[in-house]
Amino acid sequence: MNFKRDLAFPFDMEGISGLTYNEEKKAFCFRLFSVPMKTYLGKDYTDKRRLLERLVAGETKLCASQIQLKDNKTYLLAVFEIEKERHTLKPDVIAQASLSLEYPIVVKIGMTKLSIGTREEFLYRRLAIQAARKRAEAGATFSRSGQGRKRKTKAVQRFHEKEKNYVSHRLHLYSRKLIDFCVKHQAGTLILINQENKIGIAKEEEFVLEIGVIMS
Repeated sequence: MNFKRDLAFPFDMEGISGLTYNEEKKAFCFRLFSVPMKTYLGKDYTDKRRLLERLVAGETKLCASQIQLKDNKTYLLAVFEIEKERHTLKPDVIAQASLSLEYPIVVKIGMTKLSIGTREEFLYRRLAIQAARKRAEAGATFSRSGQGRKRKTKAVQRFHEKEKNYVSHRLHLYSRKLIDFCVKHQAGTLILINQENKIGIAKEEEFVLEIGVIMS
């Protein structure tokens, strides 16, 4: 147990009520222990909106979740009960995947081939974050002193976290596309090929992705 200020605290379903979509506010609204709340989903490139729509329609269930107060914002760490997807895969259908510098993942099933991501797509955003971090490092010298090194390098650490989160996001995205491609073609076996010759080249590259995929 710890007592950090941003520690999320749990609540059960008795604490939440009246979840509806408010057309006027263009947001999902509810009451948490009688306190009125509304959601902000941002650009929402994921399935958060769809999950909330299914929850309002009664197609899915909200389980015991958490509320987190962090950086002057309130986060709803919602837990949904979703029926596990069942796919019919054929062990004799083999997907052959390889990693490269031009395309993070290239996968082939029979005569069908898919290239996932590009070198430019991955590097563009990451290089932009690194350039911003270098500017922050240069400016840290002139930051207001007080409370030691942590205060002066706060901006640098923030960009370091941004880069780490971006790489993690791309890994999840590429892995998800790979699995979806295998499921679509009922591939029950996934193997990694032609990697021995690329290991030496990869060690010299600064931005190579290491992707781990588990299929069962």
